[in-house]
Amino acid sequence: SNTPFFRFAFRRGFAYFRSMHSITDFFGLDKLAPEKARALSIVYAASLALMMGVNFIQPALPALTQPFQVSDAQLSWIMTLFTAPAIFLSPIFGVIADLYGRRLLLAYGLMVFGLFGGAMAFAPSYTWLLVFRTLQGVGFSAVIPLTIVLIGDLLEGDKEVSGQGLKVFLDRIGYFIFPPLGGLLATIAWFWPFVFYLLAIPLGLVALLYMPETKGKQKPPAANYLGDILRLTRHPRLMIAFTAGFLRFFLDYGFLTYFPLFLVRTHGISTATAGLLYVFFAIGAMATSSQAGRIATGRDKARILFLAFVVSGASVLAVPFIPNVWLIGSALFFYGLANGVISPMQKSLLTQNAPAELRGGIVSFDRLIQQVSKTTSTSIVGLLLVSTELPTIFWMLGILSFISVALMALLLPRGAKILPTPTTS
Repeated sequence: SNTPFFRFAFRRGFAYFRSMHSITDFFGLDKLAPEKARALSIVYAASLALMMGVNFIQPALPALTQPFQVSDAQLSWIMTLFTAPAIFLSPIFGVIADLYGRRLLLAYGLMVFGLFGGAMAFAPSYTWLLVFRTLQGVGFSAVIPLTIVLIGDLLEGDKEVSGQGLKVFLDRIGYFIFPPLGGLLATIAWFWPFVFYLLAIPLGLVALLYMPETKGKQKPPAANYLGDILRLTRHPRLMIAFTAGFLRFFLDYGFLTYFPLFLVRTHGISTATAGLLYVFFAIGAMATSSQAGRIATGRDKARILFLAFVVSGASVLAVPFIPNVWLIGSALFFYGLANGVISPMQKSLLTQNAPAELRGGIVSFDRLIQQVSKTTSTSIVGLLLVSTELPTIFWMLGILSFISVALMALLLPRGAKILPTPTTS
């Protein structure tokens, strides 16, 4: 009988899958201790759960107009009230994470996110739906900076860059899965996408039981904490990271928000075709983010960032000059390649240049900068469209990328080599 052979093969195959060696080797995360691999799995699952807060619901929004008798304009509150708490609460939660610990904040944040997200499925009115959505945003605000902080706590050096790259890679996979799934569920009934938020509750319980506490061993005095954070924000490499974070989201929201409008107006294609082109962006980002650790090995992350922003700017500038719609996809592909480098490198600059006892505050400060960037980008570009043509917007964004690279380069000390990573625990 072949049964013993298949039983042996199944056991070996399952053990190999559990060890995650094939995946971690590919991302440059081989030979991780089982405890770290388990903790990282929880972090990545939390990151994907948070992605459901926006991408999962966006395609389902039209299904809410009839049952709640609301206009299309009123649907925007579902997004605004979800992200608005992060502007005010992310810095506070960052302080809590540094002073009192990451584990409980991660666990309870996920539970709040899942509980009030699931409660939206049973909302008796649109007002209650918005109340639950706002409370879900509070849970989102607590967890979103931790997904970056915890990777910095658990990994060091080039492995940390690989870990941030894997997070970006998985988030981009979410772009393929969540929007179609959310839209499909909404065709069955408007409330089904919200029911799926309840899955975050057991994930929070797993974090409560199995996530190790990773905050710095030295607890900074609360009275000195804010002063230490403010002094650290003037660190040249952290200033580069903050600037890169602002520029990245300014370009993303300005470029990717108005990109479909440009194609529809100038090339006469449908919105479905314009949306399909985003696949080129996702593929490019996944290609480079999966190899972020190898790209960073032996190189200065700040200089890698500079080169990636040059590629971003060139890609944005190229769009108005490319006559063929599908060739424009190549510009999106190169923009994605640069994005897949910028995101993990910027995150790594943050975590590796901040001590563990201040890391939560630094990452939360960066999140605040990013929220401001997202808000100002779409507003400024929208105002510019009143007085200029769409192609001009892409030229201005591309030139902004080049100018920002030059300004960031001035922050890097002349002749600077790769700096040693600060002790993180």
